[in-house]
Amino acid sequence: MRLVALCLGLMCMMSFATPVWAEPSEADRATARALALEGHGALKNKDYTTAADRFGRADALVHAPTLVVDWARALQGLGRYVEAHEKYELVLREGVDSSAPKSWLRALEDAKKELEALKPRLGWVTVSLHEPAEATVRIDGVPVPPAAIGVKRAADPGFPEVTVSAPGYEPFKQTVTVGPGEEKTVEVSLRKLPETTSSRITPLNDAYRPRRKSDTRRVLSYATLGVGAASLVAGGVTGGLFLRKRASLQDECIDVKCPHTSTKKLSTYHLYGYVSGVTLAVGVAGVGTGLVLLLTAPKAEETASNGFTVRPLVGLGTIGAEGTFE
Repeated sequence: MRLVALCLGLMCMMSFATPVWAEPSEADRATARALALEGHGALKNKDYTTAADRFGRADALVHAPTLVVDWARALQGLGRYVEAHEKYELVLREGVDSSAPKSWLRALEDAKKELEALKPRLGWVTVSLHEPAEATVRIDGVPVPPAAIGVKRAADPGFPEVTVSAPGYEPFKQTVTVGPGEEKTVEVSLRKLPETTSSRITPLNDAYRPRRKSDTRRVLSYATLGVGAASLVAGGVTGGLFLRKRASLQDECIDVKCPHTSTKKLSTYHLYGYVSGVTLAVGVAGVGTGLVLLLTAPKAEETASNGFTVRPLVGLGTIGAEGTFE
């Protein structure tokens, strides 16, 4: 009988409901009735999560005080007292016409009674912000409007988390223990973050930024100079041997004709001549390339971080480098 009466009350509620946005369709009304029945069953079984979901969906389809009151009861069962408080307040703010169905009038009276019973169960948290003057304050992840900072704000009993953040300041986080009807105050003064080195130094314009020498280019320059110098030395040595063999062969050969006994010496003479020519050519090319790489390097600061300066040294019969400490 109770279930039949509930269904009849819901039908009357749907017929007199005043829409908030647009007139609900017949399909919306049927869906809302089905959701309300599921919500009442879940509420009876203390399945408050399902009940809150069903009543919330039903009210979104067809807004009515009976649905809002039952929704508040489910939220209260979940310990979400602040939300339940607002649902009861919503019913009282909207009011109910005296010609409305009895179920609506009963819902209004229930909202008044249950709201008074709920108020002592609310916790209250005051966030007193000293530094900086403006910051983002949240209680359990919900932003607190600037107008509500510094005054007590309703909170669910338990362990609400207060977070405060502002650009350039260390974030603040604190968990507060609040019992039913208890008031807690959180004093907040954020610490300013230290300025980073990069923020204090003005970056140079790229057009005036000194170009640094490439380590790879410098190593390659010296390596090429070394190979060239070694090749010049080898060329000079083999060239000297070549000249000695030539002088010896001039004594043995007459009219460019050499005896059979000078065949081996003649072969060595040609080998020295070939090796001398090749090594001298490699030496000249290596020294020339190394000097070009070294002398055409970007004109950057030649002094390293330890004060050591390296410069090429080229002179008559001399190829190398010199360094100084500053």
